Amino acid sequence: MSGVLCVRCVRADEERQRLHTTILQLRAETASLTAQLKEMAKVNELQAADLARLKKVIDGQRQPNQLERINEDSLQLAFESVVKGLESRPLAEAAELAKAAADAQPAATPPPKGPRKGNRRELWKAGLPVIEERIVPDEVQACGGAGWRELEPEVTERVAFRRSRFEVIRTTRTRWVRVSEDEGATKGQIVAAPVPDWALPSMMADASLIAEVVMNKYGFALPLHRQERMSGLRGFSLARSTQYDWCEYGALKLAPIVSAMHAESISDSFMIATDATSAPVRVSGGTINWHVFVFISDVGHIFFRAVRRHDGASIGALLQGFRGHLLSDASSIYNGLHLVGILELACWAHVRRYFWKATLTESTLAYEALSIISTLFKVVAESNRISKLSERDAFRVKHATPIVDTFDAWMKQARTRAEPRGRIETALNYATNLHDARRAFLADPRLKLHNNDSERELRSLKKGLDNWMHFETKAGLEVYTVYRSLIASCALHRLNPYDYLEEVLRLVRHWPADRFVELAPKHWLTTRAGLDERLRRVIHPPWRRPDPGPIINAA
Repeated sequence: MSGVLCVRCVRADEERQRLHTTILQLRAETASLTAQLKEMAKVNELQAADLARLKKVIDGQRQPNQLERINEDSLQLAFESVVKGLESRPLAEAAELAKAAADAQPAATPPPKGPRKGNRRELWKAGLPVIEERIVPDEVQACGGAGWRELEPEVTERVAFRRSRFEVIRTTRTRWVRVSEDEGATKGQIVAAPVPDWALPSMMADASLIAEVVMNKYGFALPLHRQERMSGLRGFSLARSTQYDWCEYGALKLAPIVSAMHAESISDSFMIATDATSAPVRVSGGTINWHVFVFISDVGHIFFRAVRRHDGASIGALLQGFRGHLLSDASSIYNGLHLVGILELACWAHVRRYFWKATLTESTLAYEALSIISTLFKVVAESNRISKLSERDAFRVKHATPIVDTFDAWMKQARTRAEPRGRIETALNYATNLHDARRAFLADPRLKLHNNDSERELRSLKKGLDNWMHFETKAGLEVYTVYRSLIASCALHRLNPYDYLEEVLRLVRHWPADRFVELAPKHWLTTRAGLDERLRRVIHPPWRRPDPGPIINAA
């Protein structure tokens, strides 16, 4: 029995020894694998850093407002490749048409600068006021010119600048009391001259000064605190709070004009282009984002509106009653509008942007797409030079439709060559989802191909925020939208915004409330020409020069 136990003990010891050896081997393998894992983690970290740097090159160095320019030679090579690969004769014909049209256009020439004398322009021909200065040599002046004969003088011209200055308009309203003819005694009746119609009641500022402050802030993004410092250098310091009060007063008077522009656009527009950007408004503890929409109507109005939320309910309220075409990006907030009768019109510039972003990762396919889109833009630009709508429509059908068809065919082919989950695939998905919307412009020659104008209008807000960071109040944001609507519309109709704001601020309180749309920049020249003599005196006070300057910009 003891022999059997001894054998069992030996076997148990051997088993323990084997298990111990196995454990040691596993520990050694675990240590080795742990070391390898640490090395792989370091490699992974380095690769992640490399990917982050690459993403920064692709995304970070291309700012939202960077010009999306492509080398023309690269586009031409890519275009030839597309034509050859698809055997697209219409596409080649459209390209030849666009090239011929571009060659036929006269070369852009700079505006005339006037003849030069030596290295100087004859500045008086620029239409500037001229101050004459005549200098006679001392020796000639001493003898009154006796014994001297005058030759052709040497004339030089220099541009000077007279700093803008404040002026005080002192209005004296005389008061009278009736005198009895019999006794020379005064009676109780006293009369006084009325407040002039051009004056803004209870305001220290004249409309001309309010227009100056408004244009500096909302036209050129010059904050009020800088205008306060500038005014002190000009001899009369204006507190920023006072300036804002004037801006708020003017916006309150002019807001009905913008509302009338909005209403006319909703009722009469065939197409409205829109886009939005965020606008931070200060609150206790920080800021909250509001959103500013710009609307460009084809009836001649540009107006801005601020909303709290960037959603379907907000844009639906702003466009309530509109049943035309809406040119916008592919944001989901517009989906509900297209279910109630508003027709979707996609922006080809947004389609192009996705392919432009892919030029650093999948350049061959990106350049092919950009070459087709570039040709489409040139053909549509040529069609827009045709004034008669029927002829423009026929031109688009003949030359633009084949390009869009070719682009659709190219997309099907490109899917087989695109990297999975890459930028080209993203661009293709975006364009495919907008298939009907991006072809909608072919249905009517009045429809636009892109929405770049809306983005350009919103750029002024972003530039302004670089200076003042945020809006102090919601009311300040509303003031901004009123003035930007009027200033942008003035630019659309080539009105001088200084003159427009000054004259309308004087006139608006004398104008019927049901005719405010007549004061919009679109109608202003007609309205101004039809004013009666009393209202002409309102917008042209007696102390103003007979000719206050050009009402329409030369540029």
